[in-house]
Amino acid sequence: MRNFYIFEIREDIKKITKENPYELFHTLETIYYQKEDKRLTVHFLSQLLNPILIKDLDIALFRRFKENYFYTKYKNVHTMHDVYRKEDTRLILNKSYLKLETNVVKPRFLEELKYNSNLFLCDFEEKDYFWLDSLESIYL
Repeated sequence: MRNFYIFEIREDIKKITKENPYELFHTLETIYYQKEDKRLTVHFLSQLLNPILIKDLDIALFRRFKENYFYTKYKNVHTMHDVYRKEDTRLILNKSYLKLETNVVKPRFLEELKYNSNLFLCDFEEKDYFWLDSLESIYL
């Protein structure tokens, strides 16, 4: 099971880090493992990220997948449990990030998110990171 944290990066930060995403990943990883000063962490994240409009995203995801038999939603948690595709994916919406827990390479929720070119995905445990729009040409 992979755990991706999805961040909406500010446009000016994206321009700086687009060609070298490791710097952005390393910064976010440092913040992720920070245990001490939470106020400083929140302040630093506000310098890098745009807040995610979770209400709009929540509605868009529900409209897109509500007819899908394998889809469920509870509050800000969207789940896809497709026995035929062997997909078990959960997307948790937060104001500063989205958390995608999945067992497949191409989770269906990324299809809906691909329209935002400023999304940066990080799997801190596996040291994996990429811009969603770079993944689009390969997988989506």
